[in-house]
Amino acid sequence: MAVTEMRRTLIKKQEQVNDIRERLNNAKIVVLFDFTGIDANSVAAFRKEIKKMNAEMRVVKNTLLYRACDGTELYDKINLFEGPTALLLGYEDIVEPTKKLTEFLKEFETAKIKGGLVEGKFASAESIESVAKLPSKEQLIAQLLAVMQAPITNFVRVLNAVPQKLVLVLNAIKEEKEKQG
Repeated sequence: MAVTEMRRTLIKKQEQVNDIRERLNNAKIVVLFDFTGIDANSVAAFRKEIKKMNAEMRVVKNTLLYRACDGTELYDKINLFEGPTALLLGYEDIVEPTKKLTEFLKEFETAKIKGGLVEGKFASAESIESVAKLPSKEQLIAQLLAVMQAPITNFVRVLNAVPQKLVLVLNAIKEEKEKQG
């Protein structure tokens, strides 16, 4: 009976490793962070917020996470797998969930970002914090559209200025002739 129980435990752990590995492979951004000092209510509220961004937070045992990271650039960073570790997994946008995480962690003194993956490449804690400072996708699109519209807008203004100046010159000539005649 003890042997079958051990087998079940091993199979369950292997399933968990496979699940984590699949999530890691599907995520555009993976952030490992220490969640020391964060209460359960705050975690629940944070999870609810990031779910809207197609992201999730998972608390995972370090040994299972380390095994799941085999084949990624995190695997040789053994120091990331020390102490309490949680994962932020972002599946669409890399900036918004990271911003939310950095804002969230500012509330807690002991919680900190350890490192992670940005589109499969290793990123240090400093790099992850730099990603959080980037403008959102929507802001970047708006800035791009503004840059693209600027030449057209300026061209239209120049085209409008020519007839407007002609009218002003003709009006000035008319006023000058009225004064003379």
